[in-house]
Amino acid sequence: MRSVIAFLVLVASAQAATTVTKVDPPNWWTGHTLNPVQILLTGSDLANATVTAPTGLSIKTRQISRDGRYLFAYLDIPKSAKPGTYKFQIKSPAGTASFDFRLDQPVATKGRFQGLSADDTIYLLMPDRFANGDPSNDSPAGLGAPANPNVVMATHGGDFHGIRDHLPYLKSLGVTGIWLTPVTKNSVPGTSAYHGYHASDFYAVEPRFGNMSEYRELVDAAHALGIKVVQDQVANHTGPNHPWVKAPPTPTWFHGLETLPRTRNNYDIAGLSNPYSRPKRRESPLDYWFAGHLPDLNQDDPLVTDYLIQNAIWWIGMTGVDGVRQDTYPYVDRPFWEKWQTAIDRQFPGFFVTGEVTARTPAALSFFEGGRRHDGVDTKLPSLLDFPLESAMRHVFGEGSPMTELSDILGQDSIFLHPEKLVAFFDNHDGPRFLTIAGGDTAKLKMAQAFLLTIPRIPHLYYGDEIAMGKGPDRTDLTIRADFPVPAFDAPGRTGDAADVYGWTAKLLALRKEAAALRGGKMTELLIEKDRYAYIRQSGKDVVLVVLNRAGAGPINLDLDDVGLDKAVFVAVSGPEPEKTAKGIALKAPATIGIYRSN
Repeated sequence: MRSVIAFLVLVASAQAATTVTKVDPPNWWTGHTLNPVQILLTGSDLANATVTAPTGLSIKTRQISRDGRYLFAYLDIPKSAKPGTYKFQIKSPAGTASFDFRLDQPVATKGRFQGLSADDTIYLLMPDRFANGDPSNDSPAGLGAPANPNVVMATHGGDFHGIRDHLPYLKSLGVTGIWLTPVTKNSVPGTSAYHGYHASDFYAVEPRFGNMSEYRELVDAAHALGIKVVQDQVANHTGPNHPWVKAPPTPTWFHGLETLPRTRNNYDIAGLSNPYSRPKRRESPLDYWFAGHLPDLNQDDPLVTDYLIQNAIWWIGMTGVDGVRQDTYPYVDRPFWEKWQTAIDRQFPGFFVTGEVTARTPAALSFFEGGRRHDGVDTKLPSLLDFPLESAMRHVFGEGSPMTELSDILGQDSIFLHPEKLVAFFDNHDGPRFLTIAGGDTAKLKMAQAFLLTIPRIPHLYYGDEIAMGKGPDRTDLTIRADFPVPAFDAPGRTGDAADVYGWTAKLLALRKEAAALRGGKMTELLIEKDRYAYIRQSGKDVVLVVLNRAGAGPINLDLDDVGLDKAVFVAVSGPEPEKTAKGIALKAPATIGIYRSN
């Protein structure tokens, strides 16, 4: 009997082995403002393990999961530490192991981490749907079905190389920034989320897009052309197939992991911003699962907080991007965001972050802007996506609602600390394309673009709108997130509406670049009617007048004496030349869109 027991012990000992299969993050930097650094080890038989640091570094184990799969340790990096690869030893009752951890010299800040402002125009694109520059990465072995452009929800093959190849197109169009939907790894065996919002590894690049080196090359190439890069990040949730879902690192890593069926987030943003909401009203938007199937990370767990803060900083530091668009921003409790933003600002002063808050009123939206609010929290968030104005633009320009709706939204700018930092748009990847709503009428699209690119905001365009993508009744993913037509990258491939709208967009962007008034000038409304809206932007002597007219050919008289411009001489950029009057100008036969400049 004793020999049998001894044999079983020997077998068990042979099977048990301490291993490390993953290190998050895989590297950090010397002389960094974030120190100590959390290191999450994933492996096997890590229970009761101790970690020993090489000479000159110190590391302390914080927590080990009950199943021995995860070990959290905190590495202190002294100022004297030199760049290089360091080997750490692990010892546990099950055996020994080691892992390497690299300390890097921080990348040069010149030309990187630049931030964005109203001087910029951002172009939102989806890497998978923009351009395929490297067919060899379309279908990584063992990671889901092959790319197939003919299947709506499949991956289509777009990648970093494709974007890089067409940076000259974006430069020629006149945009100064590109925002890529998430590039973190989404693929797992059997499935892949082409859009990027279902992370399966927070420290890996989606292999269908390329690798980290290729991502950095894209960022550097964009910077060389004067184009900034915005990275899309997601701190609210993981993808449904992330390995953590089956084996979370801590018992409190997710909200509601034990609940079946999963409880769906009700998206009650108004309840979060309302100072009179009862505590229970906050549970659904903060703790329940986005779309009912995306695991909700629990930022109340300090280990989750540290992990996510470091992850954001790691991506910025590794790539040199200039800004972050943070997805599903309101569904994370605000104390976390204060810590998150503070850490980013400390390492990258002036860095740009904009939050996705799909509030439909300026009052609800303004609650999430940085600044101390009624809950005593200051998230320090510098920018927000302007969803209230997006709704107004789609109603007014796409569906024919009164133009007074535009003034109603802009008239509430005083509740924001920095309305000029709001990111304005009328189209994105989460709803029917503007031209679908507008019934394919490109005149409506051109008017929406004229408004978007001449108001005091940071504007963003959606890929393909500049070539009139989205015409027709189709509201499916195939239209909203259609592949960019390859011929349209070159002038001969743009004909008809595509050529007309492209030329109009490029003309507006050139004017915006040239006219300081459109990037930082004061806005004054001159005419607010159901079908007519006129305003000026003024920066010193540079003045741009915009007249949007759906009321036909009836004359428009604009008095300018009360704004000190009654003597100004305006020249048409678009529309008929104005006639001088005693108090301003007259448009005897106004165009649908009139843009005039005086300097």
